[in-house]
Amino acid sequence: MHRRQFLQLTGGGAVAALCPSVAADIGSIKRLAIRAQSGRVHIVGPDFPATAIWGYDGQVPGTSIRLVHGQALEASVHNDLDVPTSVHWHGIRLPNAMDGVAGVTQPAIAPGDSFDYRFTPPDAGTFWYHSHINAHEQVGRGLYGPLVIEEKEPPVVDRDLVLMIDDWRLLDDASIKEDFESGHDRSHAGRIGNAPTVNGRFRDVLEVRYGERLRLRLINASNARNFALDFAPLKPDVIAIDGQPITPYRPDDAIVIAAGGRVDLIVDIFADPGSMLEVSDSFYRRPFSLIKFAVGDEPLRQSPLETAIALNPAQLPEPDLSNAKSYEVVLDGGAMGGLERAMMDGKWMNLFDIARQGYAWALNDIVGNRLDMPPLIDVPLGTHISLTIDNRTAFPHPMHLHGHHIKLLSIDDHPVPQPHWVDSPLVMPRQKLQFAFVADNPGKWLFHCHILEHHAAGMGSIVRVS
Repeated sequence: MHRRQFLQLTGGGAVAALCPSVAADIGSIKRLAIRAQSGRVHIVGPDFPATAIWGYDGQVPGTSIRLVHGQALEASVHNDLDVPTSVHWHGIRLPNAMDGVAGVTQPAIAPGDSFDYRFTPPDAGTFWYHSHINAHEQVGRGLYGPLVIEEKEPPVVDRDLVLMIDDWRLLDDASIKEDFESGHDRSHAGRIGNAPTVNGRFRDVLEVRYGERLRLRLINASNARNFALDFAPLKPDVIAIDGQPITPYRPDDAIVIAAGGRVDLIVDIFADPGSMLEVSDSFYRRPFSLIKFAVGDEPLRQSPLETAIALNPAQLPEPDLSNAKSYEVVLDGGAMGGLERAMMDGKWMNLFDIARQGYAWALNDIVGNRLDMPPLIDVPLGTHISLTIDNRTAFPHPMHLHGHHIKLLSIDDHPVPQPHWVDSPLVMPRQKLQFAFVADNPGKWLFHCHILEHHAAGMGSIVRVS
């Protein structure tokens, strides 16, 4: 954006110009058509060739969808690709038939065909949508987009911005490296790329104004990369995790966003006019700059807004641990793991035979290579569940449960300072997390690692609520 455009947009019409909301009454319907198709985008800038991608409406990220809480969505998805696809609405507690998992909740959308998704999101918050068939390749090629459900009473901000984070594995000519079936990725940390982007741009610069209050909706759409973001010298407050409100707090350290996860921040821009502020990532051994904030010369205000930033509490049924059914899920396998044998297709197999078929991971010693496998958890509707996830591997795993949110209670038997709802919690190596939730959404729900190569290599199962 040129400076003149920026100054015009940060006047009275800034929010409407940059982040248009859906102008609709509560109870109305938002109808749209989305096409999964190939396209070409300049991910690493004009000095390199455009990258051939797969994207919704041929762009990365795909079409940005914004609804008002209480508004229904009707999305007709047409497949212009030459391979089957589907769309999963990540984090939405929607009817099972609309969940978008090919082979479980719907047939795959064949080339040239369409599928109509219809649902009313029950929660406000930050969510996203992405392919859920051969996701390790289709998401890796760009099939994802943001989905925002605006609160009826949102906090007052100057701009509400989606920052959709990804990382791409590119060759020197900016083309995507065609190694989606890499055995190393499947058994190690997943497909870690070499070109991290925000909203499809590598090393982008966001222009801001002194005194401006931003709501930043961070969405991690990468195949496997987890992020630990440092905003210093800015001091953001976390107001939501995985789309669900949390009592606002100011982190002492970097803000961790697991693959598939979301974090909402409120940040006031108070830094020297004309300065350039770097947001850096340090989750892995090699830190890098993700995005920069360029502080304009003309201040917007001299002191922070005094309006509240807290969201209304989550509207989820509170689990009763005294009346809960207990389950433990053990994550095992991968490189440097202790998995010696596991069950696949109802038969016990040794690690060598499992690896020959491209699998490396197991949940409770079961390799999740079939979507019609017996459920890991099978309970009647309304069951209160105490769930422990025990990671016995050498790698972190963001474990995503479809159709539900689960409340994080403790880490390694130590209660967390503020129990909160998540749908893609990151379980670090040799770590044990405890959760609780009410199985209040009927259907067969996928439960899997959102490092997409790990899911493809066996780390997935079904939770059935009957």
